[in-house]
Amino acid sequence: MNMEHVNNGAGWLKKKRGRKPKADKQIYRLMIRLNNKDNERFLSLFHKSGHKSKSRFIADCVLNNPVNIVSIDKSAMDFAMLLSQFFAQFRAIKTNYNQAFQVLIRNLGEEKARLMMNIIEKPTLDFILLKSQIEDLYTQIRERCLPK
Repeated sequence: MNMEHVNNGAGWLKKKRGRKPKADKQIYRLMIRLNNKDNERFLSLFHKSGHKSKSRFIADCVLNNPVNIVSIDKSAMDFAMLLSQFFAQFRAIKTNYNQAFQVLIRNLGEEKARLMMNIIEKPTLDFILLKSQIEDLYTQIRERCLPK
């Protein structure tokens, strides 16, 4: 048997085999879980897209479509909630005011009830102005600070 042509490491250059290494290797793996309905929708979108791989389709959807990021200012939310609680208090005061007026009419008559209610007429008007100012402030804060 002739052994001259067998590679014994002397005089022969070793050839590289296999795939050429990529310049920008994809080493990060992400995973999602879908229910049946979402999976059917995903597959229909994937087939319509014409992509050859699902991972390329997902990466294209995630990276090329704009993503809305909403940041919420907790202090503005707390302030808005406190202002909205004022409205509940205003409704309670209005209800109490009406109930007191009805009791006065029932027990004293309408003329005496009107005379007694005239005493609190100016504070009631001030209260109405304050309520409108708070409503304006609430709408301004909602437009500026709260997410839409």
